[in-house]
Amino acid sequence: MKSFCVLVTLTTLVAKVSAHYVWPQLIVGGSNTSTWQYIRQTNNWQDLNPLTDVTSADVRCYDSAQSGTASTTTVAAGSTVGFTVSGNPSNLYHPVVNVYMAKAPAGTDVSAWDGSGTVWFKVYQISAVTDGGQTITFPATGLAQVTFNIPSATPSGQYLIRTEHIALHSASYYGGAQFYIACAQVQVTNGGTGTPGPLVAFPGAYTGNEPGILMNMYYPIPTSYTQPGPPVWSGAGGGSATTAPPTSTTAKTTTAATTTTTSTGSSGGTGPTAPQFGQCGGQGWTGPTVCTAPFTCKASNQYYSQCL
Repeated sequence: MKSFCVLVTLTTLVAKVSAHYVWPQLIVGGSNTSTWQYIRQTNNWQDLNPLTDVTSADVRCYDSAQSGTASTTTVAAGSTVGFTVSGNPSNLYHPVVNVYMAKAPAGTDVSAWDGSGTVWFKVYQISAVTDGGQTITFPATGLAQVTFNIPSATPSGQYLIRTEHIALHSASYYGGAQFYIACAQVQVTNGGTGTPGPLVAFPGAYTGNEPGILMNMYYPIPTSYTQPGPPVWSGAGGGSATTAPPTSTTAKTTTAATTTTTSTGSSGGTGPTAPQFGQCGGQGWTGPTVCTAPFTCKASNQYYSQCL
């Protein structure tokens, strides 16, 4: 047991010094934009250090020490955008990912807005996957970029898009989870009439004591994982949402690649279906594997498939 604890400690120390990042480029129209062109330059743009205080106002965009010179780009509702990873190394490590959006108040230019208030809604997430205590895996590990769709029902207007990677390798004590955050400025066009929600505030959405933030991923291995934050808003109704993977999962022998399916609305006409942007497959997934029509289950990797 002593040697195991030493190994865990050494692994954690290596992770602390080697896996730091920033999110410097927005992906629009399938292409990377210039560094910090549409993304607010973050406080850690040089030292790459994470934010660990979820009660700080910097948990919004981590940009309090910067001049706020980002421009605003135009994206259509329903389009795919993303963020690139740059750091040491330039790919994610032991991460879970959340992406939020917040609409600037009427008459306020998004470039001058700090994102305060209960205004943020989640549009995408990548969770951890467990199998009852034998293993915990992180489908976002190794990603050099994170891409997602802006729900087609998102109303037109100016928005902040906030990406959040939470590294959990030293999260066994309060304040040990590492947050890597950035905010992009966009003008959403051709929007819909959806009512995004549930809405949360930053700070306020997290206390730091959530089971998905304060946890020991090494020993004992968690039997389940609960994604921090509200459910994902899929673009339907006033807050209809996808959810994180089940808090208790059973490993399957099939991989995400084998669950790619064109939905006809439900499996055999009965049973649950996954909504647009919802998870629909991957190793350990026990939820719906059929997408609500007309969406199709697409594999991101062996652990995660999504209705697109």
